[in-house]
Amino acid sequence: MDERMTELREAADAVLGTLLHDGIRDLVPDLVSALEPGDFPEPRDGELWDVLCSLRAAGRACDPITVTAALREAGDLDRHGGPVRLHQLHDAVPTVAHALHYAEILREDATWRALSTVGAEAASAAAARRGTAADAAQRAVEAARAVRDRGIAADEDRVVDLLDLIAEDQAEPDWVIPGVLARWDRLILTGVEGGGKSLMLRQIAVRAAAGLHPWRKASIEPVKVLIIDAENNDDQVRPWLDQMHTAARDEGATIERGAVRALIKPDGIDLTRPVDRARVLRLVEAEAPDLITIGPLYKLASPKSGAQAEESAWELMSALEAVRGASDGAALLIEAHAPHPSPGGHRDLRPIGSSLWRRWPEFGFGMDPVSSRAEPGAEELRLCEWRPWRGSRSERSWPARVCEGVSWPWQAVQYRGNEPMTFTVEDHGVRPAGGVPEQADFWDDQQIG
Repeated sequence: MDERMTELREAADAVLGTLLHDGIRDLVPDLVSALEPGDFPEPRDGELWDVLCSLRAAGRACDPITVTAALREAGDLDRHGGPVRLHQLHDAVPTVAHALHYAEILREDATWRALSTVGAEAASAAAARRGTAADAAQRAVEAARAVRDRGIAADEDRVVDLLDLIAEDQAEPDWVIPGVLARWDRLILTGVEGGGKSLMLRQIAVRAAAGLHPWRKASIEPVKVLIIDAENNDDQVRPWLDQMHTAARDEGATIERGAVRALIKPDGIDLTRPVDRARVLRLVEAEAPDLITIGPLYKLASPKSGAQAEESAWELMSALEAVRGASDGAALLIEAHAPHPSPGGHRDLRPIGSSLWRRWPEFGFGMDPVSSRAEPGAEELRLCEWRPWRGSRSERSWPARVCEGVSWPWQAVQYRGNEPMTFTVEDHGVRPAGGVPEQADFWDDQQIG
């Protein structure tokens, strides 16, 4: 019981404290509608919730100082613990991104309390034999239904007729990279160890921050990027980012200060631990990126086995969803390892670990090296198939193949023919051999838009 009361106390403090924070304008309507004053176990907390919601509804400033003034004017400051408690509530919020989760904890407990009251009243009526049994049962059913439906009527699910649904215009995605990634997209990229998948994700991120399409020579609207590297140290990350910065500058692009920010944690981050998760969420809230690269996946949680591994995968997925929520829908690019191939067999490119990862993202691709036995010169060029390991949920413009680039780590190849191709390296870069431009061309040689 004490543990439960502690959880409720912490949830109440966190949800009250959230309304004392700045930068939560988009969160306020959902949070205010999620709770009523009676949902708080302590009446004074419900009263304070009512005050904070009223200030927010009136568009007035709502922080420890302004609320102190409002409570003092109403003569209720001492009842609510004075300025000290208001500052404590402000500081008690692990992350505002979880505010609706804190509210759900209080809401669930309030529903149980209401149901307990219904049961007690029904038991009392049965013991006293008040009225008829049928009437008492009906009153109990109606009261229980009211508890079940509490708050639902204000937010009914929208049911759409088929003919109306198909007649609606298809909304244009909120693009981060036009034709490639939209807000809220999740992509997992897998590959062999040392195969360059982290460089590919950084290239996508840095070019996007520079206002460049990931592969084509085309301009896009620059975006804000956050790189979270849980495997490499500063000295391993710096040279490649320096090279990419130079390559962007050579293309006439500018990366503004603050456009690319990096969190480098070579010892890993355990997002299943509340303290690590809270730190990352605070960072994401502060940076507000449009695109996040994070990984590798196995360095984002403590290793576990068996049933614990599945549970850990669910917890990590929940944490990554919270990261997306804290960023208000940044596109999320995740690096993951593929399992080792069986002897003489083809490598499975799906992420190692729980099968949940194979169903979770909108897009799942693997960088699959092409053998020179199959295509002479392929290994010299680091030619890789851009191979999907899950069906994409939306049609996007992905390359069919990639190979080692000249100024950037990777260069994308669009392959239109069905016949094998071989490649050679020339002084001015990589070009297909055999004079078959009608079958293939490099996206870096194309203009779009």
